[in-house]
Order: sequence, then structure tokens, then C-alpha cells
Amino acid sequence: MATTWTDEQLQVIETRHKNLLVSAAAGSGKTAVLVERIIRMITDPDQPVDIDRLLVMTFTNAAAAEMRERVETALGSLLDEDPGNKNLERQSTLIHHAKITTIDSFCLNLLREHFHELDLDPGFRVADEGELLLLKADVMKELLEEYYGREDERFLQFVDTYASGRTDGGLEDYILKVWEFSQSNPWPGEWIAACRDELSESSEESSGEKGGKEPAWMKFLIRDVGRQAEEFLDGLYEAAELAAEEDGPQAYAPMLAEDIRAMEILKEAETYREIADGIAGLKFGRLAAVRGKQVDPEKKERAAALRNAAKDGIKKMKALYLPGDVDSVFSDMDACRGPIRMLLELAEEFSARFQEAKEEKNLVDFNDLEHFALEILTGGSPDHRPGAVADELSGIYEEILVDEYQDSNEVQETLIRCVSRERFGTPNVFMVGDVKQSIYKFRLAKPELFLEKYESYGDEDDLYQKIELHKNFRSRREVLESINDVFYQIMTKQLGNICYTDDAALYAGAIFPETPKEGQAKTEVLLLNTGDPLFDGMDEEKADYTAREAEARLIAAKIRELTDPESGMQIYNGKTGQYEQLKKKDIVILLRSLSGWSEEFLSVLGAAGIPAYAESRTGYFTAVEVETMLNMLALIDNPMQDIPLAGVLKSPIGGMKDRELAIVMADFKRDPDRGEDIGFYGAVKHYLEKHGKHDETMASVRTGEESEEETIFRKLQTFMDLLAEFRRESLYLPVSRLIGRIFDRTGYDKYAAAMPAGKTRQANLAMLVQKAEDYEKTSYQGLFDFIRYIEKLKKYNTDFGEASRSGEHDDAVRIMSIHKSKGLEFPVVFLAGCGKKFNRQDARGRILIDEELGIAADFLDPVKKVKAPTLKKNVLARRSNLENMGEELRILYVAMTRAKEKLIITAGDKYLENKIEKWGMTGSVGALPFTVLSAASSYLDWILMAAGGAKRTIDVKNVPMKDLLVEEEKNQEEKAKLYLELEQLRGEKPEKIPELIRKPYPFETDLSLHAKMSVSELKMQGQFTDDAESAFLVRSEREDPAEETERGPEGEPEKSPEAEERLSAAEKRARQKQATDRGTACHRMLELIHFSDISGYEDVKKEFDRVLSEKRMQPDAVRLVSPGMIAKFFRSGIAGRMKMADRQGKLRKESQFILGIPAREMKAADSNELVLIQGIIDAWFEEKDGLVIVDYKTDRVKEGEEQTLLDHYQVQLQYYARALSQITGKRVKEAVIYSLTIQKEINVPIGQ
Repeated sequence: MATTWTDEQLQVIETRHKNLLVSAAAGSGKTAVLVERIIRMITDPDQPVDIDRLLVMTFTNAAAAEMRERVETALGSLLDEDPGNKNLERQSTLIHHAKITTIDSFCLNLLREHFHELDLDPGFRVADEGELLLLKADVMKELLEEYYGREDERFLQFVDTYASGRTDGGLEDYILKVWEFSQSNPWPGEWIAACRDELSESSEESSGEKGGKEPAWMKFLIRDVGRQAEEFLDGLYEAAELAAEEDGPQAYAPMLAEDIRAMEILKEAETYREIADGIAGLKFGRLAAVRGKQVDPEKKERAAALRNAAKDGIKKMKALYLPGDVDSVFSDMDACRGPIRMLLELAEEFSARFQEAKEEKNLVDFNDLEHFALEILTGGSPDHRPGAVADELSGIYEEILVDEYQDSNEVQETLIRCVSRERFGTPNVFMVGDVKQSIYKFRLAKPELFLEKYESYGDEDDLYQKIELHKNFRSRREVLESINDVFYQIMTKQLGNICYTDDAALYAGAIFPETPKEGQAKTEVLLLNTGDPLFDGMDEEKADYTAREAEARLIAAKIRELTDPESGMQIYNGKTGQYEQLKKKDIVILLRSLSGWSEEFLSVLGAAGIPAYAESRTGYFTAVEVETMLNMLALIDNPMQDIPLAGVLKSPIGGMKDRELAIVMADFKRDPDRGEDIGFYGAVKHYLEKHGKHDETMASVRTGEESEEETIFRKLQTFMDLLAEFRRESLYLPVSRLIGRIFDRTGYDKYAAAMPAGKTRQANLAMLVQKAEDYEKTSYQGLFDFIRYIEKLKKYNTDFGEASRSGEHDDAVRIMSIHKSKGLEFPVVFLAGCGKKFNRQDARGRILIDEELGIAADFLDPVKKVKAPTLKKNVLARRSNLENMGEELRILYVAMTRAKEKLIITAGDKYLENKIEKWGMTGSVGALPFTVLSAASSYLDWILMAAGGAKRTIDVKNVPMKDLLVEEEKNQEEKAKLYLELEQLRGEKPEKIPELIRKPYPFETDLSLHAKMSVSELKMQGQFTDDAESAFLVRSEREDPAEETERGPEGEPEKSPEAEERLSAAEKRARQKQATDRGTACHRMLELIHFSDISGYEDVKKEFDRVLSEKRMQPDAVRLVSPGMIAKFFRSGIAGRMKMADRQGKLRKESQFILGIPAREMKAADSNELVLIQGIIDAWFEEKDGLVIVDYKTDRVKEGEEQTLLDHYQVQLQYYARALSQITGKRVKEAVIYSLTIQKEINVPIGQ
């Protein structure tokens, strides 16, 4: 059925040949409209535009993929209706080349096509996030060490003044913050230069006080003072009007008149000295006493309250903007000029060195993508005008379409301008977004860009046009009206960046039949007084914890009420046209931040029998199984770490108890000869030396039970032997394989799977292996740097969240952050934790940075130990707080607009009664005063401010704590009742219970299947077999490298079969392990070598040296590989083809895959269940007529035994070919085994 578009939507779809800004309200169907616009442009009967001549940019890969899929689907539907349409067939072909992409991907493609214009190596790689953190840390360390070595007085003074604690952590953060702000500017160097230029004059001169140009920060101060003074004046005028009334407090009139005169002077102030004089002139003398029964007490109280509000406001303004006399204010700022210059110098030097470090490793980061793209588009011209490449792209793209435009920053805006046709007089940029949903300030998004156009773009006759999409097709009218009633009052131009008027309001576009229960859709606000006597006597941390628990109980009770099968809520199913019972999966709980909240909510909901899961980006590193593995890796790197050692020993890996650990330490402390090592590692070594010898001694036959001393010794010795083994293996194994070895030897992954939430824990450990594999693709290698890599990710909150094993099809309540919910919708939304205070940490540092206002610092005298914020620092802090509040206001809007059928807001506050009294008077039908709104400290404050003017659409309920306790008692009674019923069943009909347990399971045969198997596991299960892969020749300085053919795989003469038989089992295990290690090292070396650089043996040697110098492999591992044999490989025909492919950028190495095949096909079971086969293809490349797979083998074989290798590996290579074909969509024409032992290539039949 064809979509019916509103007039506004149709206007957006059909308007052409201009810059068009679409302000799309929440739920207005902007994505559908954008897709329809694209479809109509490419299918226009008169002037069709090829889809590859449109540039569609959005901010996430997921959004770009969804957009492409929607366009493809729409084209497919049109082709089904009109199969012979040549234009549709053409567009269906061109869709694969369409530029529907993220801004980063657009920039990356630009770099790949024009790398030569930047003198950029075409083999550059976008760096991993953790890799960049390590590189920054290395560059920063080198930079600070060099400056310390110079003993530069300016630097040392800066350190003394602004370093916090005993480390350089604070300094590093300031330098990085300046660098990050510079990177959000199109021309970073110019931004830093502008900040430095402001410091060239005295603070008084640079502030405009002596006739110069006012800087941005002073303009902000003057504007802020004027804005507040104007509101205070409104209050004073209202008070004066009350005083002038017949029954008013007339005695107040003279003093109010004096206040008004002084306030008007302050409002008109245009310089800082005028502001200082104006603030000083506001004396607020004592009000005269008011007597007489004729005076209305309410008018008297109201007039006094209005004056007090102005008086308190001016008191706060004075503390903020007049921290001392004017001269001292400027002198304190002057004292900060030197340290700030030093900070700018350090940031500039860091930027240059970081760029050099990336170039050395041939890396780029996301900032580079944008800035390099700008350099290409402007041709590096000093005036930054678009150059030849920009002109070429402007000619190609008929229109540029930008989704989520409110999240753009200045760099992205400049990029868009460069490729548009605006400079040619034919603007062609389509922008859609909603500034009310701009919630990415932490990513330095600039909603002001949207607002500038929103305020300047005109009607439909203009080349720069604005269209509003008001209608919301998501939510019920009741939900929308409650949102409007709140935001009419609290979202203003001064706070939130847009005035919430009828133009910005939401209008119902969706049709919902009347609800089965009257009033069920009305928005509710449920409040808890956490100042209840129940909380008395608790310390603050415990009280906060219990308050969160109480709010979670409140929500649990409400969920039970809503989902009750008989009396609960019903929601409308638009597909069936019927009302249905609300399910738990229809409910979401939104939180500003999950940290510290989701865990408590999950616990309470679980205890109440309500299944729930949290979609978290945190908690991964603190999961016990991940923490244990990270501790194990830390010990392998350095065993002399007490906390990791104790942690692992107490874990299932070590198997020790608290008492046993205590005995080890106590035994150590009692010994006067214990030595200097007083750590726990020393205690373990001491215990092993004192209480026994090696395990050979302890293995003697004993009678009776093992003593406690023997038990402790055995556990410690076993663990230390295991640790020593892992430490040896860490020298040559990649971290991901080392983790696999730990799992193999300890079974810890299987133990984790058997714990509560075992699937999640297993997935967490799999994610750790994946992160190790990601790390191995970076320029860093080895265990030490992997541990640093993880530590950096922890420090900078780059958590991944615990792996989630729940999904949208589970009947469970979802818990997620508001940011995560953006773009989603839910039938019932609980907006929880609204009493939580806003985070104002950004404004509390010693140094503050603002992209527009510059840099400011506290005045600090390290000698006198005096610290005070400077005027400019207070200005930046004020701006930061206001911008953060504006962001919080928009986040609140996003949260409330997620609800389709019902919105429930919950909050707890220990001063709830005071807040209700304080804000109860403020509700109105229009916008609240800025000074009132900016006094809020939580979402709850704003909701209470607006509640008085939203009584028609919002029910506010104060829930007594005792009601929650009654609810909890009811739950306990229900649990007791269930328990008694089970006991009764056991007593009367116990035979029923085994029947239920023994009920046949229809998929019994599938239970033996693995969900995922590696190719190696298939070998072990008889799918195909192979001998243990032995390694190949080690170097021999006695031989010509080109003649390393006469010896066996270990560089020694071949042993006879009789000699092999005489080897002990231990010797055989050692030989097998050594062979495996060499095979691993060999594969790793072939992965790292640059094929296109190899001509002969000397080139191979150079590559070995490069791998070592770049620390891509450990020296011990490199020594296991023979450069002579590698050189021989490069003389083979297959290597020549691989080198050619490498030069063309068509060679790929170590490609991982997962292939799903039916179990029946594997002969694993008579089942069609899919089994996932996981493997790694050593190398593959593309030629004109198909793909070629290469698999290196180091098996111990002789000339003439090629068929043996073929028999062992044919099935494996067939799986590889099948997987690669599925992944690439291309034919695999050939698979080759290359035996490094006999230096031969063997073609493998693959049946494709």
C-alpha cells in the first residue's frame, strides 16, 4: 500500500535546487522522507539523477547501512512493479557504487584516491583506538621527559603550579584536552595560534577595557550579566506594582525604586568596569517594616520574595564576576599568561610529535581523515579556498544529503561546504535533523550550526529554505501533550538553544483507538522521599545505594501492576488493529548513566521475578572472569605483582582458599631469614623453598590424608609450574593464542560457562580473545604492550560492556542509557533516576578550555599556597555549566520522546518536600525565567518546575516508603505460597516430579553438537586428520642460507626410526612442543613480511630486522625461523604471483572466517542444525579470473610424499574455499598448499 505523505513531508520530498534545512521533530518519519526523496530524485521521469551522483552522509555505519538497505528495497519494489524499466535497472546497478556513507568513510575514500597530493603512503591504515592511546602515552612520556631534561624554568613553574599529586597525569590530561579542542577546528594550528595571540597583551588590554576589540569571553560575560539583570528587573517591577496597589506593601516602594534604578544601570553596562560599578551600586538596603491589617499578606510575601530573588542573584553574580577589585582581577589573570603559553607550546609540540609517530607507523586517526580531506579539498592553500579536487567533486554530486545534521561540527561543516555548489551560486545541500535532540556535546558537536541556519533560512521562495516536520507518528496524543506541557516551560533559547514554541511542539500523527481503560495513557511522575526516617543513621554511600534500591522496587511494583494478566495495561498493535496485553519486553527503563544503577535495578527486578537485561557499555573489565584473565596475563608478564597473584591463586585457576593464602603470608612474616622481598610473591617462593622440594619428591607414595601444609605446597607448586610454562610460551605466542593456551591448560573458560550467567561469561572471555586479535593487528606486539593497551582502555573509559546474551525476542524488561535509546521507540518507558544531580565536573578543573572562548586557569601561588579562580576561568565555568544544562535539557527531551503509549518518570530526593514547596509556585503556561531554569540541579527540578502548568496531562504522585515495604511483604508471601504448593506436590504426588524431569526432548541429537568448531577440532573428530605440524629449519651460521636442505626440521641430521623410538615420552612432548612453536613463529613471520619488497635473501634478512625493530615478534620467536627457507619460498611461482597481487593491493593474510554448515553434512549428527566452523586462511589473493588460496605447511614430509599432505588437508582447504567464496561473493579458482619443508607447491582440488 502506498504511503500517504503529509503536506510538509511532500514538500520536503519534492523541493529541489536549493539549500534545504528540515527540522524534523521526534517520530516525524525523517528517515522514510529522506529515502523517498532519494528514490524520487533517481526516478524522476524528466530529470533523473543517477544515484552515484548523490552524496548521502550520516554519522554511524549502522545508519548508513540502514539507509542503503531501504533505498535498495524501495528500488527492488519498483522493479517488481515495472520489470522492464531501464532506468530502474540502471539505478539498481549503480546502487553498489552509491556514496551512502559516514563522513569518516567519505574522507577515507578521498584519501585513498588522492594520497599522492599529501605525500601519504598508500598503504596507510586507520589506527585502532587502543593503539592510539598507547601511541599518545609513548609520545607524551617522551615529550615530558625531554622538557624535564631541559630544566626550562617556564616548564618547571607550570608543573609546580598545575600538576596534581605526585604524577604528571593531570598535566597530560590538560595537554591532551587542548590538543583535542584544536582538532575539532578545521585548522588546528590556527586555533592554537589564536589562543596564543590573546596572551600577547595584558589581560586588561585584551579584554577590551582600553578600547581594543572585546574577546569572545568578555562578550559572553556582558551578555550574561545583561540577561540576568533584565530578569531581575522584571521581578523588581512586579514587586513595585504589588507595592503600589492599595492593599499592597506600600512601605517597600521607595527601596524598590532605588533597586530598580541601580539594576537598570547594571543592565545597560557595556564594559567590565561598568559591570563592576553596577554590581557595587546595588546595595539592597533594608526594607521598611509593613504594618496594618489592610495589607494583603500574600502580596507582601510575594513582593519580598521577588526582591530577595534579585538580591540573591546579584550576590551570586558578584562572587562569580567580581572576585576582587578590578585591578587585582586583571593582575591575577596576567599571572596565568605564562603557564597558559607553556601549555599551548606543549600541546603544539605534542601534536607535531604525535603526527610524526603516526607517519612512522603509517597510521592515521579519525581526526587525520577529516583534516587530510580538507587539505586535499583546499589544495593546501593559505586562505583555505576550495581547490581543483573540491571543484571536481562539486561537479559530480548533484546533491549532498546530510542526516542528523544537528550533530555536525565545524570540521564537517567545512567539508560539506567544499564539495557543495554554494560558491557557484547554486546551493545543493539537504540537511535534516532536530536540534532538540543534539546530545553529543562530549564529541564536540556544534548544534549552533543547525541553529544559525534555522534562524536565517526563509520561506519556499528562498534559495535557503527551512521546512518544519511537526507531526509525530510514534506516540499517543496523551504522551505528546505531556511532553509539550513540560517543554513549553523549560526549553528556551537561553537554555537548550531553541525556544519551544508552537513551531517546535509535537503534534499527533499516529491514530490510536480509545484505550480499554480510561486514563491509562496519562503520563505519571512517581516520587520517593529518600529523606524518610528509614534512611536515618546510614552513611552517605549506603543511603545512596538504598535510595536506588527503593526506586527500583517502586518500578518493579509498577511493572507488576502494568503486566498483570487480568487488570494490567493493554497496548495497541497497529498490524492487527487489536489491543494486546502489555508484555515485559514492551517496557524499557531509561537511565542517564547505567553505572551504579543498572546493577541495582537488575538485582531488584530479578528478586521480584521480573526478567531484565541491561544494554551496557560498561562493566566488562570488572566482570570477574575478565578480571581473573587479565590478572593471569599480568602475572605472566611480571609475576612479582601481589594483587594479581593473590587474585589468581584464589580463583579456580589456583584453587586456594583465603585461609591458605593467609597461612602462606603468616609463615613468611614469622621467618626472620625471609630476605628483602616482603611481597606476596616473595612469600610464595619462601613457602615453596621451606616446605618441600619439587613435585618429584612430593609424588612419593603416602598413606592417610594429605596434610594442610602438603595441600598448600601442591597447589602453589602446580600453579608456579604452570605460570613458568605460560611465561616461556609468551615469548613467541601471540596474546590471543596465549589466552587460548591458558583456557586449554586450566579449563577456566569451561568453569566460567558453568557459573551463573555462564553464557554471558563465556561470551566475555571470547570478547577478550577478540580484543587480543584486534591488538595484534596494531603496530604494537607482545604481552607487555597488550597489558598497557587494556590499561589505557580502562583509563579512558573505552569499555565494551559485558557481552549481552539477551535479545529483543526475550520477554524481558530492557534497561539502557538515554543515549543508547536515541532513534528507538518503546510502548512503555520508565525514565528513572531523575533525582540524580547533574555532573558539573567539567567546570571544576584548574584549567578550563572552550573552543570559542579560549583557555583560562586558576591563579595559583605555589609559594604562598594560594589558589583562586580568575575572572576568565569563572566565565568559562559559567558557560560550561550552562552548555551542559542545555545538553541535559535535550537529553531529557530525547528520553521522554521514546514512549509510544505511556511515560512514567521516577525520582527520589532526600529534600523532596522542600523542592515541591520551592518549585510548586513556578508552573506556568509559558517559558519559565532563565534564572529559575538555570538554578536546577537535576531532571526532577525541571519536572517539578513544570508540573504546576502540566496538571492536565501529568499525574504527580508522592509514593510513601511504607507502601514499598508492604509490596515487598506481599512478594515474600507469594514466594512462601509457591514453596508450600511444591512441598504439597512432593508429599502427595512425588511421582509427577520425575515425570516432568524425564520428559523427552525432541532435539536430543543436537545436544552433542558444538555451537562453534575450529578446523583443528574437525581434524580431531575425524573429519580430516593431520600429523602434528612440525616447524622448519632454524638458522645455521655454518651453512650457506641457500643450501639449508640436507638437514631435518630442527637443523640437525635426520634421526633414524630406531633413534626416534628410543626417545622418552618427555623428549617426544618437548620435541612436539618445539615443533609447534616453530610452526607458529613461521606463520607469523610470513604474515608480517612485506611481500612486494622481497627480491632475494638480503631482502628477507632486512624484513626480519624490521620485524624485530618494530617489536612485531619476540626475538626468541624470530630465532626459530630460517631466513634461508623463507628466501627459497620467495623464489617459487606461487610467491611470485603473491608479490604481484601485493603490489596491486590484492593480497590478504591471516583472514579469519566463520562458516555455518549443517551438522548432517559433517556426519556429526543426523540434524540440520547449523554448526559454525571457525578458521584462519594463511593467505589469499585475487587474479583476473578468480581468487587463489595459499596455505603454508611445515609438516615433516619427504620428497615424494606430497599425496600425504593432500590427503590430510584437502577437506580443510575445501572449507576455506567455501568460506572465502561466501564472504567475497567471488569464485575461488585455485587452492595451493606450499610445503616449506620440501619447498613445493601442491594444487588442491576444491570442486568449484
